[in-house]
Amino acid sequence: KLLINEVNPDNPGGGEDAEYIELFYTGRTRFDLQGYWLVLYNGKNSRAYRVLDLSGHHTDELGYFLVGSSAMSPAPMIRLPPNTIQNGVDAVALYYSNTTFYAMNMAVTAEGLVDAVVYTSKMPAKADQLVKVLVPGQRILYENDSHSTEDESLSRCHSLSGKIQSSFQVTTVTPLRENFCSSSSALVPPAVRISELCLAGGTTPFRFVELEGKPGTSLRGLSLVFLGKEGKVHASVPLRGTIGVTGLFMFALDGGHGHDGTNLTFKGISAASEGSSAIAVYSTSLIPGGTKATSENLVDALVYTCEPSTARGHLDFLGPSYAVPCNDSRPVSLSRCACGNASTELQFAISDPTPGLQNSCPQDAFAVDFHLCLLTPNCSMWTLHHKKMLESLGRALVSSLEEKCSCGVSELYLQELNLMCVGSLVKVWGQMWARQLEQQQSIETWRQGFLASSHPFSVDGRLLKTSPECVTPKNAPSVLHSGASFRGWEVALFVVGSLLLMFLLVSLAFYFIKRHPQNYTNIEMNDRGEIAEDF
Repeated sequence: KLLINEVNPDNPGGGEDAEYIELFYTGRTRFDLQGYWLVLYNGKNSRAYRVLDLSGHHTDELGYFLVGSSAMSPAPMIRLPPNTIQNGVDAVALYYSNTTFYAMNMAVTAEGLVDAVVYTSKMPAKADQLVKVLVPGQRILYENDSHSTEDESLSRCHSLSGKIQSSFQVTTVTPLRENFCSSSSALVPPAVRISELCLAGGTTPFRFVELEGKPGTSLRGLSLVFLGKEGKVHASVPLRGTIGVTGLFMFALDGGHGHDGTNLTFKGISAASEGSSAIAVYSTSLIPGGTKATSENLVDALVYTCEPSTARGHLDFLGPSYAVPCNDSRPVSLSRCACGNASTELQFAISDPTPGLQNSCPQDAFAVDFHLCLLTPNCSMWTLHHKKMLESLGRALVSSLEEKCSCGVSELYLQELNLMCVGSLVKVWGQMWARQLEQQQSIETWRQGFLASSHPFSVDGRLLKTSPECVTPKNAPSVLHSGASFRGWEVALFVVGSLLLMFLLVSLAFYFIKRHPQNYTNIEMNDRGEIAEDF
């Protein structure tokens, strides 16, 4: 993923001609910045004073991208006039969106937010609105100029997680180079992260948390923390042992006692009927119960809930919230899956439990293409609020599918969703991925039933009806991707077989002509005189 890696807003002296912001792609290779935006916010009014569209640019071969003063060295990819980046209290925010347009003087927003840094070079400092929207519940970073007699910057040293202020520390400047962190805080990916959470309901006998990491990695010094109502710690369990040879570590939630005597009951760690719950891994040995969750020492987290909501909650700073079916007797897990658009925040999908095995994830090999048309009174809402309506439509489609088939799907299954509104018609297209063939067939059955249904379809309280009037979708039927490949082979075999048959018939005809030549005794021969006259 792409992150803010270093911010240098204040230079020694009055020149202010070596300011810069450095981005870093964690894949450590050349990365296209299409769809990314860099927005600089003023802390006094919480509005954008500089907006940079990064589309058309790319990182260097090591994953670095530099925005900075025109006179600085090395030369930045995007040059700014001297003294452009304000000293603080201000903010730098990185966004990703193909639909939202970020503009000068706009109010601070979290829509499309990928990463952010709220900073100051003078203490005390206050920017409540910037903190609330960009890095809720966290402290403002202080670029302490007493750190060094030379120029210094705020550098990412402690994690590769976005929107976490504690990831940064003051260091000497290192534009387009690896950050100069202390050896104890060298920038490395999290050694351990959450792989799966099984929240099985009913009489299912097993519930577990599965962690993943490099085989042999020690868990000493880490704690598994359960967060509940109002974002407070419900239980904290110090971890022991090492990651196994498969790269996985199982932690059973059997209602017994934790390592520290904490009573872990399923009721305590199940998804709450109201609000959100979470599990988190912290790089500290113990966090007292009842304390409020923070991003300090956070390694990884997973937020889950029974009822999806667009309202902001106490655990939003830990990441997106995933809705799980709470009233179902089926075993169900939230599994980390790498699929779809790399820019999306979503990383977990509802799946069957796979303790100690590779996670069961949706695959494009079992994708179902769909094209829908919905009738709407007018297009203004769909056009003006395209991104918001697209997200609402996605949730409604996933909800409709799950209600019909009860086959365990979530928003990560929905890929490449898009819409276009013309007149009174909303044209929708995309893919719904599946985990296996049986689930793919259930999705196809839902698609056909959805198109044929005369019942209204609700999107954000708006009742819409399907329409058969789409011209393009009529000529573009749904494709079951595994089946499409099979039909292609059928056509290819038919063509090859026909060619072989034709070749065989021609060969047989030629063979019989050779075997049965004409009888030359019956051919009338011209005499020499006739030949001469003809000549």
